[in-house]
Amino acid sequence: MTKKAITGIAALAAVVISSTVVYAANTTPGTTHADTERSFTEKYPSAVAPEASSKPVPYKEFSDSRVYSKLESSWNKAVQALHTKPSKEADQDSKQPVAFAQEQWNLIAGPDIEAEFESKLSRNEASSFNEVFITATRGLKPGDLMYALLLKGNKAEAKVVWQRANGDIHVSHLRQSKDLHGNAVWSLLGSEEIASAE
Repeated sequence: MTKKAITGIAALAAVVISSTVVYAANTTPGTTHADTERSFTEKYPSAVAPEASSKPVPYKEFSDSRVYSKLESSWNKAVQALHTKPSKEADQDSKQPVAFAQEQWNLIAGPDIEAEFESKLSRNEASSFNEVFITATRGLKPGDLMYALLLKGNKAEAKVVWQRANGDIHVSHLRQSKDLHGNAVWSLLGSEEIASAE
């Protein structure tokens, strides 16, 4: 290669590099002289205090009040249906059927399940719960209302409930147990349809 060719290639490379730098400087969105004068924490306050910006907002607070009211009414119907339904489960001591004790269960709206329950589980247990939960919600059909989770106080039993388009209540029963290594795992015990009382 001749000296003239090398000089030409070097000059071309310099033009390409400087053009790229000028292009990038002129196309960077939002960069102004005022931005360079502000500190990082002024420009990005959420980076300094992630707990302030990452706190989940409950579904009830950001959903349309009429929609939430309809969903809450359907979830209350599910709780009532469970309460009035004869139980097939027997008490450990008396062997008598156990009635659904509403006060032992906490209702969590569908969009809040991850923040209020799953995020508090170990990674393995959350994965196990999520897998079973997804299986349980595969029973949703067009026209059904959004699901909710009924979580027992001991956090070892849960019910996924929703109202069908025809007014019936769907219930999937989930339970936590321990595997051979003592890790918490979730399983789907079964699902049932409770006919609408209306």
